[in-house]
Amino acid sequence: MIEEIGVITAVDKDHIWVETEIKTTCGGCQAQDNCGTGVVAKAFAPKKEKLILRCKQVASVGQRVKLGIEEDQLISASAIVYVLPLVIMIIAALGAQALLPSFGMEHEGWVIGASFFATLLSFKWVKRKATKDGDTKFQPKLLAILPAEEDMIVVKHSH
Repeated sequence: MIEEIGVITAVDKDHIWVETEIKTTCGGCQAQDNCGTGVVAKAFAPKKEKLILRCKQVASVGQRVKLGIEEDQLISASAIVYVLPLVIMIIAALGAQALLPSFGMEHEGWVIGASFFATLLSFKWVKRKATKDGDTKFQPKLLAILPAEEDMIVVKHSH
């Protein structure tokens, strides 16, 4: 399971709004100060992702939460978002290249147009599937509401 810590920004009867910071790989790299990509990544403010999650537990604004998503669900979602449109584009291009000349459309612009249109439709289908109400398969789950820092007990070891 891939886990992430977020902060509650709003609470209502049975939902919480959680904000997480989108991390770049540059943040953990030792060469980020000497790298062009690291300089560009620093130039842009860290992006925040806002999620709405169902929550039956007592929660308050500012409290931290642990979110998680299964690895296989993340891989499936990535395949649907990245691989499926690419495969659709290739199939559409090959199909258009084979079928359109029989209709007198031999210019490669028709093949490009058909590929673009099919890819656009696949992106729209992916978006509709991802935002479908009630389908939470690819959404992170609330694993735990973490205690507030003032509620934590600090244990000091003495030698």
